[in-house]
Amino acid sequence: MQREGRKQVKSNPVEWIFFDVGETLVDESAPIADIISQLIRAAGRRGIAVCERDIREAWMQAHERFSPFPMADILLRLFPDDALRQAIWKEMKYRKELDKPFPEAKSLLQSLSGSYRIGVIANQSAGTVHRLESYGLMEHIEAVFSSAETGLVKPDPRLYEHALQTTGCPACKALMVGDRIDNDIVPARQVGMHALWVRQGLALRQFSPSPSLQPSGTIPSIGEMARWLELWQPTDPTRAS
Repeated sequence: MQREGRKQVKSNPVEWIFFDVGETLVDESAPIADIISQLIRAAGRRGIAVCERDIREAWMQAHERFSPFPMADILLRLFPDDALRQAIWKEMKYRKELDKPFPEAKSLLQSLSGSYRIGVIANQSAGTVHRLESYGLMEHIEAVFSSAETGLVKPDPRLYEHALQTTGCPACKALMVGDRIDNDIVPARQVGMHALWVRQGLALRQFSPSPSLQPSGTIPSIGEMARWLELWQPTDPTRAS
């Protein structure tokens, strides 16, 4: 989805800034805590004791391995029996309604929108625009490229290429902002974009597998982004082979 019309922006090293959603603009800590509690209760009903610390550690390790399905990895590790694992999986539900925007997200987008064009590139279920509207974030977002709507799923670089082609933005004039090395930083760098790693959430122990695919910068939270942009002195990103 891209809105009609073109905003005039100030001269900047990049024209477009694309954001991931989960754990970048939107805080997923509440639904993650909830689904961990669901897992503990489901295991407990079967006489199996698991603790939150072990689940979170397994989740972070799954991210370190660049697992596309961390929860599936966790269940396989905890419950080797197929029937038991599937039964527990059926009882669990990720409650997306518990998501909420990070406190700084709206003001950040508002401040950036005067100088940059703002987009979203994210793995999301259907209804991404509606959810962003409900968070009060859509007002400052011009284009949304969601896996559910495009049929392209991160880390597929084609999702990034589609966003660049649709917006007419050269890769070297685009900055991707996200919390995951595997889904946000690596594919953005592969297509020649700049990339800012927001090192928060359960993927904060990830690392780039290649010197040529390192993030352009790293911040500990989305609230630090405006300051980072003020100090950033970008170099031309080289398209990775």
